[in-house]
Amino acid sequence: MKKLIEGFTLQLASALKIGQSVDLVRPGSDIRNVLITGMGGSGIGANLVESLTFGRIPIPIVVSKGYNIPQFVSPHTLFIACSYSGDTEETLSAINKAMLKRAHIICITSGGKMLELAKEYNLFWIQIPGESSSARGQLGYMIVSLMYALYHTNLIGAAFIKETENAIEYLNRGQKAVESEAELIARKLKGKLPIIYCDERLKAMAIRFQNQINENAKQLAHVNTFPEMNHNEIVGWQFPEAILQHAQVIYLYSDHDHERVEKRMEICRPIFEKRSNPIIDIVAEGASLLEQYYYLIHLTDWISYYLAKENGVESNTIEAVDYLKEELSKLK
Repeated sequence: MKKLIEGFTLQLASALKIGQSVDLVRPGSDIRNVLITGMGGSGIGANLVESLTFGRIPIPIVVSKGYNIPQFVSPHTLFIACSYSGDTEETLSAINKAMLKRAHIICITSGGKMLELAKEYNLFWIQIPGESSSARGQLGYMIVSLMYALYHTNLIGAAFIKETENAIEYLNRGQKAVESEAELIARKLKGKLPIIYCDERLKAMAIRFQNQINENAKQLAHVNTFPEMNHNEIVGWQFPEAILQHAQVIYLYSDHDHERVEKRMEICRPIFEKRSNPIIDIVAEGASLLEQYYYLIHLTDWISYYLAKENGVESNTIEAVDYLKEELSKLK
């Protein structure tokens, strides 16, 4: 896992080259909606791209995670399936249903049954390297490939390419500082329940952070967003007192937070700190939202890695998930 995190910028650079080389033919019919499907470490890239393209694409983008697909899928749907291994059973099921609907399908995978399916039925695909058994460690490939899928189908412009190049340069320069900050934050999270709050625009990023804490550090975490949590969850900050004392609120910030959300977060700060610990502020760095996402991904990945060390666990193992898959395989 350490090698995967260290190689994040190399991964982004490699993904750019792959995306530039693929040949994705423009859909024959006009695209009226986009559905992206994927699970776990492959699927979180879909959530991040959905957030990154919010307000930039004039058609709806929906993320689906499961065996089934929405009724609206049609020949006017761009259907993007993400599975790093290519063998994710939920995603394969969704592809088969999308084929029956005659959607325009693009597969993003390193191989497996998904690539075989794409070749057999003449679907479009972007093949990424199968460098690891860890899908969550290949997020750079997923994000860039998804952006290229939208770019090659004329749904977004090319700005993301330069922004990714800028992020690579910025992260390479600041690598030591990122690691140092991550290690300090990880120490504060040991023995705590991380509660991650942010603007709705950063929700996907917060969920990625939560997932990395879960899988790498084997530790529970919680996510909610402003302003939604002000309408319900804030009232729950009373009980159980014993758990609240061990809670650790983390605020994620970006330059794209709504100004009213920033005010809400500051008003709520004393409410949380009165019952738990001083809030940890994590501020995104970078010129664009995409660059800031890359920064947060890299920083929070390092936090989860150092938190795994604090907890005395192996960051790359996911025994509970492996057990579940093994038991499911017996039911086929």
